[in-house]
Amino acid sequence: MTDTAALRSQRGLIFALDQTATHDGPGLRMTVYFKGCPLRCVWCHSPESIAPKPEIAWYEARCRRCGACASLCAARLPPWFEQMPEHRARCRQCGECIATCPAEALELKGDETTAGEVADAAERLKPFFDRSGGGITLTGGEPTLQADFAVAVATLCRGRGVHVAVETCGGTAWERLARLADVTDLFLYDLKDADPARHRCNVGVELAPLADNLRRLLARGADVIVRVPLIPGCNDSPADVAAIARLARGCGARRLTLLPFNPAASGKYSWLRRPYPLPQAKPQSTDEVRRLEAVVAREGLAVVAP
Repeated sequence: MTDTAALRSQRGLIFALDQTATHDGPGLRMTVYFKGCPLRCVWCHSPESIAPKPEIAWYEARCRRCGACASLCAARLPPWFEQMPEHRARCRQCGECIATCPAEALELKGDETTAGEVADAAERLKPFFDRSGGGITLTGGEPTLQADFAVAVATLCRGRGVHVAVETCGGTAWERLARLADVTDLFLYDLKDADPARHRCNVGVELAPLADNLRRLLARGADVIVRVPLIPGCNDSPADVAAIARLARGCGARRLTLLPFNPAASGKYSWLRRPYPLPQAKPQSTDEVRRLEAVVAREGLAVVAP
């Protein structure tokens, strides 16, 4: 088997593929959403990305409350519209309920694909990438948790002249991140907080290893933009943002993007029959974001638009 054939055959689990994205990197992007994340952010915007396995999503607005989904359930679960979070642990992900739903209110989040299939899709969009300065972005979830697959996709795409960006939280072994750095043009590196205790509480992991990976990535000359999701009441005060900017600058970063809070995630929690953790949170106003961007600039970092 040739090296190219081996790369093309690498398999990975994704939960979405957006071929017309205009964010997550410059120009028009094809964004590939990897399944699985090592963090447990209280405010997670993509709860369907966390589990490293397929999950069934329920679209309440389509549901007819007919109960057909329960008729073939091997785990003997109640109909989706009656299920509680504890029922999800018993689900076998067999897909029988999806097949039997007359309203198409159920969908499997998590499809296995090959690096070759992803690279071929990216190559078909190359004329649009070339005109807009775009490319492919690997995000998630956390791409480095499927390092072999991520490296294969990135290698194949770069071999065809497609710009490769990787969004990462840094929550992985340095060796995996270093492998990906060899075939990545741009890293979008998430930093959630600069306070170690609060980071441990709200993000679910220690801050130090993530900051250390950022420092090592920048030290080896990688092109990196630090990105900060602004969470109301958690990390969006001027003092919080200044501390994150200082941390990023101390790691060697020169550019930073502030991402205003997006309340659209609430619907995704209903897909998985989970309670939304921030029901009262509202997006920061344009003026608030501008003031926080001024804080970042005063800390010596260039502000990059989302």
